[in-house]
Order: sequence, then structure tokens, then C-alpha cells
Amino acid sequence: MDVQHVSGPLPGVVATAREQVMAALLDDDPAVRRAAFAEAVSRRWIDRGVRTVVRAVVCGPGVEMPGVVEFGRLLASGAPTPTAFVRAVDGIIYLVSRDCRAGVDLDGWITEKAAKYRCDVLATGSAHHKPMSGDLGEAAEQARIAADLTAALPELQPSRSIDELGGWVLLNAIAADSRGLADFSPAAEWLRTMADPLQRRTIETYLDSGGQVRATCDRLHIHRTTLYYRLDNMPAIVRDALDDGMKRSTLHLTLKLIRLWESTGVL
Repeated sequence: MDVQHVSGPLPGVVATAREQVMAALLDDDPAVRRAAFAEAVSRRWIDRGVRTVVRAVVCGPGVEMPGVVEFGRLLASGAPTPTAFVRAVDGIIYLVSRDCRAGVDLDGWITEKAAKYRCDVLATGSAHHKPMSGDLGEAAEQARIAADLTAALPELQPSRSIDELGGWVLLNAIAADSRGLADFSPAAEWLRTMADPLQRRTIETYLDSGGQVRATCDRLHIHRTTLYYRLDNMPAIVRDALDDGMKRSTLHLTLKLIRLWESTGVL
């Protein structure tokens, strides 16, 4: 079955009371969301707190909306842990689940089903409900951010929780204005605009490795003398940043910011 060609729910089909409540969990009206959340908790369909998880499943642009909805319902009906389809917006499927079964990899299961049913899923992001929150709106927004970041950065795919993306979430919150890059880190701006790809990759890998020579060489598949040569031949603006704690940290983060903006079309 190619999910792209499956139609949505039949016209005139009346949703069950449970489906109506679950659909309202992410209603645009905050009052409706809170009322639906309170009812779902009282009926024990979901829990208040971290056992309740919202997932955002990002479908590719080739998947038409009826197929997105149908695939969301398919995931909810067969999931290995109690899961409900909430809604689909702009190609993103929102699911809410009770993660109560040890050892169940729901994200991996979603990836397997996407391949089986030939649905182009770019990434899945998730977020736990915070006990002090009166609805699932915040968790859904966090799940969407996690999914968008995961879709943009290949090394994060296929799925990530917002809890795993602290640094990337911080960078994502920075207003997209490339004119500020030179202010953040002149060294990073030089590596973006003046360096060749090998120089930039060397510095980013060196920083990813915590400045450890052996780990850097293993990742780059080079000898340590080659690494020393590359580092020694960096311009003074880069060497100065590597020798200063604050500048070094800022250089690292700014290189990641550049890559994020390149992946999302800002640069």
C-alpha cells in the first residue's frame, strides 16, 4: 500500500468521544486544549507528566495531506505502546503516547513503518509533557522544533527528543541574521567565507573532539603530524580563538550555527 495514494477518513464518519477529545488536545484555542487535557487525564487516556510524550513526525513534501492523515492514523492504531493520532498540520503528524513499556522503541518502529508503507518521513521529534503545564501545547511545539532540527541535520536523523538537542535548540532560538556572525566569532566567519572546506572541517572536528588530538585524527583519518600542520597553518584569527576559552567555545557554537543555517537555507 502506498500511503501517498490512500484517501483520508470517509465523509460523514463520526469520530468517537475519545477521538474527539484527543483531537482537541492541540486545538488552536488554549481553553479547548486545557479542557481536553483535563478530560483525557481524568479518563486515564494520558498521564500528567513525563510518561506522556508528544511526537511530531515530519513527512516529505511529496506526501499529500490525505496520505499524511491516513499514515498518522495507521501509526496510532498499531503502535507498540498506547498512542493516539491528534492532528496533522503542514505535513507534520502529531501523536501522543503513554511511554509505559520498558524497552519499546516507538521512534524506531515509526521509521520501520514509514519504510514499509513507502511514506517519506524526514524525521521524528518528541517531547515529554511537563507536570506543571495544563495542556500539551508546549510539548507539541518542542516536539516540532526537535523534528525540524533533526530533519535539517543528517547526523541527528532519524529521530531525537528535545532533551537531546540542548545546544541545537539554543542555536535555533538565535534570530536568523547572518550579518551577526562576524560579531559572534570573527574566526568562524573567516572559516565560512575565506577557508577551504578542509580547514573548516578540521577545526570543527577538533572542537567536536574536545581538542583531543587522537580523537580528532581518528575522526579525520589522518596522522597527528598532519593535524598539527593544519592547525599551525591556520590564520592568526583562528589560532587566537583556539587559545582562548571563551573564544574557543563561541567559535564552536558559531560553526554549528553556520551549519544549521546552511541546512535550513538561511545561508
